[in-house]
Amino acid sequence: MNLKKMNKGLDFLRGKYGAAKGAITLKDGHCYVGSTPLIPGRMERKIVELKKMTENGTLEGVSTLRFASFAPKGADTEAMLAKELDLAAYLGASDVVRVMAVASGPAVNVLAKLANDVNVSVEIGAGLSKGAEPYDRHEIIAKRGVACDQTVDTHTKHESIRCWGVNGMEEFTDVDTELFGLSYDEIWNVRAAFALLQDRASAKVWKAAWAKATKAAGLAFAADKAKAAKTIAIKKGLDTNQSIKVAEVR
Repeated sequence: MNLKKMNKGLDFLRGKYGAAKGAITLKDGHCYVGSTPLIPGRMERKIVELKKMTENGTLEGVSTLRFASFAPKGADTEAMLAKELDLAAYLGASDVVRVMAVASGPAVNVLAKLANDVNVSVEIGAGLSKGAEPYDRHEIIAKRGVACDQTVDTHTKHESIRCWGVNGMEEFTDVDTELFGLSYDEIWNVRAAFALLQDRASAKVWKAAWAKATKAAGLAFAADKAKAAKTIAIKKGLDTNQSIKVAEVR
């Protein structure tokens, strides 16, 4: 990730809309603002729209979450799983309380249960060729309704802009009208940092949520080694799965 470009984009948003001072830093491959870990997955538009569907009555009686995430060789599968388990808790509006996993090299299959009895399945793979674009898919199955953030029955990423020129066809995905020049992951880390600096997202909540997600991911790998499911005790306190208020202007 290009921190210089990301912080330039963050400064642009702060100057345009107003927000507290702050900068993005990178530690062990994860982005932070100060001591707060960013959770950019919660800021992605497709996740925001899925979250709305679970809250506005479009989906009734959510029963199952089916997620998949694939990345090039060498990617950190535990970090990938932590992201997906955090999104499961966020979209399912309940904490992960039980995990079981089967891992084989760069492939991990996980079954989990949320405290509200929602079932979760996650496929993780880090076997794509070097330089390939990461791919993920999030499907919500409910008593009434099904929603997915990808085109149904496809594993091909669809670009929104295609240009033909002397160099052949070039493809782009227009995901943010104010942060041109940044990669997909960079954009959502900037948006996550901006949400924190505007107090639309809570540092306290994100610290607790990311701690839960990394713990659950670690226990999933421990479950694979032990060949037995791992249970996570739920502590009363902070609700870490509340919706984030999206910025009015994009």
